[in-house]
Amino acid sequence: MTGIIVTGHGHYPTGLQSAVELVAGTQDALESVEFTDGMSTDGLAQSLEHAIDAVGTERILILTDLLGGSPFNTISTLISKPEGKLKGKQIKVLAGTNLGMMVEAVFARNTLDLDRLAEAVLQAGRDGIVGLDGLLDTQGADMEDEGI
Repeated sequence: MTGIIVTGHGHYPTGLQSAVELVAGTQDALESVEFTDGMSTDGLAQSLEHAIDAVGTERILILTDLLGGSPFNTISTLISKPEGKLKGKQIKVLAGTNLGMMVEAVFARNTLDLDRLAEAVLQAGRDGIVGLDGLLDTQGADMEDEGI
C-alpha cells in the first residue's frame, strides 16, 4: 500500500482527510499535517517526519496545498537531504491538492505503482476543475441530482 500524507496551511489537511473519509471510509496509512499560525518551519518539518513514520510504508504520496508554500517547500527540503527519515523511501510530492485528487489517491493507491498513482492523482485534479456552465453546455439542463 502507498501511504498518503496531506499537508497544508491551517486546518485544510485535516478538513480534506475528514471529507475523503466521509466518501471512502476510514483510511489506514493516511496522515494529515497542519501548518498553523505561529508554527515554525522546523516544527512543520518535525511533524512531517512524524507523519512519515506514522504511515508505516516505503512508498508515500505527499499532497500539499500550495506550490511554493511552506508545507511544499519544507517537504522539498526534507527530500533533498541524503540522510534522515526519508532515506530509502519512494516519495512523490504534488501541489495544488483538492478533494478529487484525495479521493483518487485513496481509491487507486493499492492498484497503481507510485509513479502511475501520482499521474492519476494529477489528472483527477485537472479533470475535476470545471464550471457549471460548461457542464450544462455539454450535458444539457437534465443533470441528475446524485452525489458521491
